[in-house]
Amino acid sequence: MLKQSSSKIKNVLTILLAVFFVVFLIGMATSAQDNNSGKVVDTAIQNFAFNPDPVKISAGDTVRWTNMDSADHMVVGSIFKSGTIPNGQNYEFRFTEPGAYNYKCSIHPSMKGTITVVAKK
Repeated sequence: MLKQSSSKIKNVLTILLAVFFVVFLIGMATSAQDNNSGKVVDTAIQNFAFNPDPVKISAGDTVRWTNMDSADHMVVGSIFKSGTIPNGQNYEFRFTEPGAYNYKCSIHPSMKGTITVVAKK
């Protein structure tokens, strides 16, 4: 009788483990879809200006700033901060909430830009 109970417990645990694994995989697939949705919009940092400016995107899109200047830049907004971006490097930020986001280069404060995020259709 003890052998039968032990066998049943093993079967139940195996089933529970399989269900957990399937739920985990579904969750990972959903998360990957969420992270990959939207498009990437490129903004050049060149001649101490952001181009294009302004930028209009949908919620879920990503803006990628690429530094084409020989000087370092740092893109800073209310909800993001790039850190130093050397020549030839880039920084990306995914915008998830609609709104207007003003930003600037904190190293060169005269450099300013705006990202307008509209609700996803």
